[in-house]
Amino acid sequence: MTAPRPGDPVRVGPLVLRNRIVFPAHLTNAAVAGRPTAQHAAYYAARAAGGAAMVITEEHSAGDDDRPYERLIRGTDPAVVPGLRRITDAVHAHGAVVLAQVGHNGGQASSRYSGVAVTAPSPRPDPMFREVPRALTAGDVADLVAGFARTAEHAVAGGYDGLEVQASQASVVRQFLSPLTNHRHDAYGDDPALVLVEILTAVRTALGPDRVLGVRLQGDEGLPGGLTAADAAAVAARVGGQVDYVNTAVGVATATLPLIEPPMGVPAGYAAAVPSAVRAAVGVPVVGVGRFTTPSQVAATLAAGTCDLVGVVRGQIADPGFAAAALAGGRVRRCLGCNQECIAAVGLNRPLGCVVNPRAGRESVPLPDPGRRRRVLVAGGGPAGMAAAVTAARRGHDVHLVEAGDRLGGQVAWAAAAPGRGELGHAVEDLAAELRELGVATSLTLAVDDALVAAENPDVVVDATGSVPARPSWAGAGVLDVEDVLRGGARPRGRVLVVDEAGGHAAPSAAEALARAGASVTTVTAALEAAADLGPTLEGPRWARRAAALGIRQEVETVVLATEGGTVRLLHHLTGAEESRTVDAVVACGPRAARAPVTSAAPVVRVGDAVAPRLLDAAIREGHDAAVAL
Repeated sequence: MTAPRPGDPVRVGPLVLRNRIVFPAHLTNAAVAGRPTAQHAAYYAARAAGGAAMVITEEHSAGDDDRPYERLIRGTDPAVVPGLRRITDAVHAHGAVVLAQVGHNGGQASSRYSGVAVTAPSPRPDPMFREVPRALTAGDVADLVAGFARTAEHAVAGGYDGLEVQASQASVVRQFLSPLTNHRHDAYGDDPALVLVEILTAVRTALGPDRVLGVRLQGDEGLPGGLTAADAAAVAARVGGQVDYVNTAVGVATATLPLIEPPMGVPAGYAAAVPSAVRAAVGVPVVGVGRFTTPSQVAATLAAGTCDLVGVVRGQIADPGFAAAALAGGRVRRCLGCNQECIAAVGLNRPLGCVVNPRAGRESVPLPDPGRRRRVLVAGGGPAGMAAAVTAARRGHDVHLVEAGDRLGGQVAWAAAAPGRGELGHAVEDLAAELRELGVATSLTLAVDDALVAAENPDVVVDATGSVPARPSWAGAGVLDVEDVLRGGARPRGRVLVVDEAGGHAAPSAAEALARAGASVTTVTAALEAAADLGPTLEGPRWARRAAALGIRQEVETVVLATEGGTVRLLHHLTGAEESRTVDAVVACGPRAARAPVTSAAPVVRVGDAVAPRLLDAAIREGHDAAVAL
């Protein structure tokens, strides 16, 4: 058989999808009081307008007792139906099929929002939530099945084309299927797939024959003794006659979360073994996932026969037009795999966003009319300035971008040169490509001063001149700044102490670069955890493994008091003890300072680090917003 291409239609049960690209279910944190909102409708409609063939909206809870997080859609509540109808009408207007995912989180939950004990197949606490669940009785299982059916009925009333049963990353069904969480001695212990069979039977009855029924199955849990791709294939063979397609997944949404949303550096198709095994076991279409960030990766996985449909989440968050680009051979704004405003934001109970797409999570907020055409001078060619220039040009303004250095990208350009951080540079490359496509006048090695502003005579100046290192009070002569290392200008040898007062990627990146060059590196931080900001973005475990492999020591709760020549004085928080340590070099990684503001007779709008040094998301978002407000 000829391998499918991204633009080939495919039959899924009673419906034909227009192409092979799916927007799978994921949490957006857009629900209010358990109900879907206008933001949901606008968010999903944007991906349907961008060409996705099938949109699967985030999980609808199948149990009144199931509230693992605050902003959950309570699928069993009939009050959700009007909001569901708003979503389906918005998606259908752009020609896409729309399904609702339905699930129950079981023991992967907290009683914080529900006020009742969590339930699971067996009383085994989840390693993240740590609550000992109440074991489901046979009567509880019957109620659970009925909850799935009731949620399906509400989805039908809301105009959905079908339903996907969640039996994967965060699911009581996965907990029945997994030997790690099912220690029962009844029918549901002897036959772990029985509850899934019963749920699918009930949901099919509620849906009827004219709607799609799918299931998302767990593949590799990433845990010793846990579910594998072979287990997913066996369950798929068992239920293949009940469903119209099988979606796949790897990782558990608490214990092995980095397998689900891997950070940058993990290759596309890393989860291919699961859909491949399932596809060999069933005769219905199979959806494969696996960190696809470019259209060419989608085409390659289809050509390899791994799956029939490709699920792209973060790639379509970053660029809602991803599917259309895949069909037309176009370019996309690539997902960086930074996890900063998607995974980390949702994990911190904030609405989903995206570093490279400042409209993600704000699709329901209308953009104002651009008004009259303005002459815009953008001072600074880092991400904030580039984003401002791109957005202003798209909105019809006359833009001149001026950068004092010899290349665009600001701090990101050299941060991307650090080990394992190359994909960070995609943000700069993609913005630069848009500047060229839009014909934005761009000048390098040119400083913005009074004479240039007078010659340009702009209507507005966007000050995106960024920030500079701020020398810490404890730093004596000879202390290097982390920027010196990451730019490649400094490569100290011997015993190097990297002082991390920022908590992000800069200190680990410098430490790794120096260790790979042969230095003996120790990092110290006053925080309770080394590189603390890498935890919410799921990059902490990979960094810890690399640091261990390179022999990098990481010390916490330690304050640098002073440096004098080659001696560093340290204070240990826990004991109050002071220590003097002899080193060959000290690298400081701490706060930065905004540059002196640009002066102009024309109005000046400051963005990004020129306002206050922060992260990449703030730079791109503020550049975009400043241009929108012109």
